[in-house]
Amino acid sequence: MESKKAIEEANAEFYRAIESEEIERLDEVWSHEDWVRCVHPGWEMISGWQRVRESWKRIFEGGQKMRISPSDVSIHASDDFAWVTCIENITIFFESSFDSTQAAATNLFVRRQDRWLLVHHHASPIPMILPESATDTIQ
Repeated sequence: MESKKAIEEANAEFYRAIESEEIERLDEVWSHEDWVRCVHPGWEMISGWQRVRESWKRIFEGGQKMRISPSDVSIHASDDFAWVTCIENITIFFESSFDSTQAAATNLFVRRQDRWLLVHHHASPIPMILPESATDTIQ
């Protein structure tokens, strides 16, 4: 149970680091290995800590603010390895507007010296299904 709480906190800190747009906070939650991986929604897989870090810097330098909160969080752990699945609720704020979307995410963590560090993040966009318009049924 203690381990699940620590994993839950590591996952939450990952999302707080994204919202902060501070690359140094992401440095704290990721493992800095050549074999870490990241797939941002709509992007190809990025391999290696330096390239993953650069991808986050590019996102942060995009000029918009982002609010991202996980929901439907499910945590599974085995010894020094854990995986978390969740729905990312994402709102991106522009100068005079905003856009909201969701992504399905899987975050993989390894335990190193009693800390859970992210080694893989994969987020895929969830297509929005719009209800049929009332005008489509008028004859």
